[in-house]
Amino acid sequence: MKKLTRLALFLAIFSLSLQYIGCGGAEISSAKLYRGQRNYNKANELLLAALKSDPHSDEGWALYVQNLYDLKNYEKIAEVIDTARLYAIKFRGQVEDVRRNTWVQLYNGGVGAFSQNPESKEAQQAALGLLESAKKVAPDQAETYETLGEVYLAALDTPKAVGVYEEALKQVRSSHDQGVSLGVTLKMSPESVEKAIGGSPSSQQMITLAGSDSVLVYTYRSNDGFFYFEKATKGGRGLQLTGWRFTTSADAGMQPMRVSIKTYTELAIYYYAQANKALANGDKPKAEELYNKVISLLVAIQRLDPSDENASNIIPDIYSKLDEPEKAKSMYKRLLNEHPSKQLYAAYGAVLLKTQDFQGGIEAYEKSLSIDPGFENALYNLGVAYQNWAADQQKKDKKADVKPLLEKSVGYYERVRSVNPKDYNTLSNLFQLYDILGKKDMKDKTLSELEALKSTDVGNDKWYWQAMMKVYVANKNSKSADEAMKMYDKLSK
Repeated sequence: MKKLTRLALFLAIFSLSLQYIGCGGAEISSAKLYRGQRNYNKANELLLAALKSDPHSDEGWALYVQNLYDLKNYEKIAEVIDTARLYAIKFRGQVEDVRRNTWVQLYNGGVGAFSQNPESKEAQQAALGLLESAKKVAPDQAETYETLGEVYLAALDTPKAVGVYEEALKQVRSSHDQGVSLGVTLKMSPESVEKAIGGSPSSQQMITLAGSDSVLVYTYRSNDGFFYFEKATKGGRGLQLTGWRFTTSADAGMQPMRVSIKTYTELAIYYYAQANKALANGDKPKAEELYNKVISLLVAIQRLDPSDENASNIIPDIYSKLDEPEKAKSMYKRLLNEHPSKQLYAAYGAVLLKTQDFQGGIEAYEKSLSIDPGFENALYNLGVAYQNWAADQQKKDKKADVKPLLEKSVGYYERVRSVNPKDYNTLSNLFQLYDILGKKDMKDKTLSELEALKSTDVGNDKWYWQAMMKVYVANKNSKSADEAMKMYDKLSK
């Protein structure tokens, strides 16, 4: 069953009050009386009559949208809220409250409708109607576009989904870039943000959201910036930056908004698939155009969240397909000058290794490890780098002594094994190296560890069986190799 990958529950801010509405025409006065009796339908008739008599009525528009909210006529509010805001100058605060609360109702309604039965066409259409209205009532809410795109994808309407994601980027890109230009990235600590921006915030306030969740809000009057920190997830400690916005409205600034990379990711996935298809069809100019779009999106992701590993893995692959390694090197040097991170160093190392620059690649991975000594990506690829460097040396000179390089490779693979004992690729590489180095005891021990994985969840991975097939062939065990091949074929179906 398909589920939304990002379900957000927002609370309406119920600050609407009739006490702030002053005296007006006869229809408005009567409408107030009916509203006091909770007869919102009769009040609606009178307010429509009042607005027909005076289409520019400040008080009339404010009261009209409030009454529509009480009638739960959220779709109608989506149609008239901009007009209400235009004419309700004195009561604009109340109109904006209605806008926010209406968006909450429409958005949560759309998420709820879709989540109940994501495969149902009826549920999809109901969700799309509510979410499209939510987008109309509050076009600056990025969450709406992301969820809309997800529902359109579930409905197999890829063009609509892509269009919505493109709309989302137009809404958020300038704000995202403004934050990055100040030197901030997602997951920063409050102290790191202060250091990047260059000083303590003008004010800071902890506010409570749904349930027990809370957000620390930093306000910088110098740039109209509001920065939002939430409790770190996945074993992290303290608070980490999850979003920001720039606005002169204190009310808007105190409504936390997360910065999400989902829009960039979904568009990158779409254009990457299209680029691969164009390249396969021999249309290299079209492929290059699409790949460049992908690179732009992935670079934006890395600038917002340098810890994102998907971008680090895909960009080197794209430049390899385009045969433009120098462009990749230049780009990563620039990114590393801006915000050095273990993921960026690892990606840079991958680019260098693709150009047979083994020393340069190893240095990049070592810098990655200097930031995080247990970073599995860097440990594994250092093992690969030394192993491939040894193969390259032997290719150039069959008498070359590559044992020191192979020993280095073993050392890094062993560190991966200590971090992740279920990594069968690491174990199969160690099996091969121990065989070459003549370390039979270690080779047999590694084979036992590989075979022990059959009874774990790893045994359901077809690629594990492909690795085992190669190990058994190298060990001259044809019977086990055949069994491994059968398991691979079975899991591939």
